[in-house]
Amino acid sequence: MFKFTGANEKPLIIPVFIPHLGCPQICAFCNQRAVSGIEEPSPDSIEKTVRDYLSWSKKREIVEISFFGGSFTAIPFEKMMQYINKGLEFINEGSVHSLRCSTRPDAIDKNIAKILKENRFGTVELGVQSLSGRLLEKMKRGHSVDDVFNAVRILKKAGIKTVVQLMTGYPHETENDHEVTIEKLGKLKPDAIRIYPFIPLENTDISSEINSGKIKILKSELVLERTAELFTASMELSIPVIRIGLPVTENVPDIYPHNMYQAVISKAIEKLAEKGETEFQMPENMVTGFNMAKKKYPGIKLTVS
Repeated sequence: MFKFTGANEKPLIIPVFIPHLGCPQICAFCNQRAVSGIEEPSPDSIEKTVRDYLSWSKKREIVEISFFGGSFTAIPFEKMMQYINKGLEFINEGSVHSLRCSTRPDAIDKNIAKILKENRFGTVELGVQSLSGRLLEKMKRGHSVDDVFNAVRILKKAGIKTVVQLMTGYPHETENDHEVTIEKLGKLKPDAIRIYPFIPLENTDISSEINSGKIKILKSELVLERTAELFTASMELSIPVIRIGLPVTENVPDIYPHNMYQAVISKAIEKLAEKGETEFQMPENMVTGFNMAKKKYPGIKLTVS
């Protein structure tokens, strides 16, 4: 029986987008304003965002405010503390339980981890994209694989959970880059990952390379396959995958199945079934993917965990 791992905690995450804020450079694939569609938020706009989410969302045991989009721990300290203090106001009133942020691996050190822990951050998401040093250079990330391992180590020691954001199907990605990422993921052992299959965004360096014919986009079927392989590797390591793909907006090209998460699960099950797996155990939120795969392999069996 192949066992799939789901997230134990499913918090209500209230996203506060800070597009590109704190980032020391622009990565070759990045256009945060195109993804989020918003500018830098003010403390007042954060207040409204959180209040709106709390008013229309179903109650959850855990509610988090998450500062997404930029490199939160790399923004000027005073501005970072303004955002943190606004989040703490909601924690102190009891409507929010903890804070969360996304940042660069090289924007984490022991002092930053201490500040985050003291200010009620329970999780930090690291924009990593790849664990292949060669591919990180092609992406113009500006940090190393060692920076990733160092950041995860520091955060874990501080008692902060780590989520690693990885990208599959970048145009310069080779099969070896893909395999290196999977192999090093087993050594890194984050608490969870997000997988973002590559999407060409306008006004980025990589889109210019594509438009000029210097590089070609990998076929969507290959990207889906590599995503399924990374997903399966994460399941084998008991690392939850908390999201696959970006939300579709008018600024984000619609090039993958809308049910990307379930499509990847289905592909993963199909590949496992080809190798002889017949029984699967998985969380309820993955069952749709199982049912999709069962159409091709009707003999497979499911146990819901």
